Amino acid sequence: MDRLVFQDINIEHIALINSWYHDDDSFHVEKLTEQYINYVASKPDFYCWIISNNNEFIGKVDFEIEEDKAYISIIIRPDYRRKGYGKKVLEQIINRYVNTGITQIVAGIYHTNEASIRLFSSVGFIPICNEPDQDGFINVMFHY
Repeated sequence: MDRLVFQDINIEHIALINSWYHDDDSFHVEKLTEQYINYVASKPDFYCWIISNNNEFIGKVDFEIEEDKAYISIIIRPDYRRKGYGKKVLEQIINRYVNTGITQIVAGIYHTNEASIRLFSSVGFIPICNEPDQDGFINVMFHY
């Protein structure tokens, strides 16, 4: 696995990325829309990247910075899951934001998505609370 390439998402990616949301692990995530892409583009501290490896799109990351805290969500294309790509994506993001003033990265994971819970735990995220919130999400945090 080579170094992953992060590039800004655009409307040409919508159909491809939305095709990744048809399984039990990702159906709780909102579909990508042109309005969302425009919203992200209008915010200086909000990023939405499509990730590629060897010229193949393998995932998407949303990353929003608010003061010293960042919020992340990630989806890996179904046929690339459980092959180390999610961990590599998270490691690259964690390394990218070392010594930038961000002290925490937070992710909300649907409580039945055990693969994502294991993924985030494998790179040092810990649960903020072990009980799901009213929407069924467990928040996990990485602290620098």
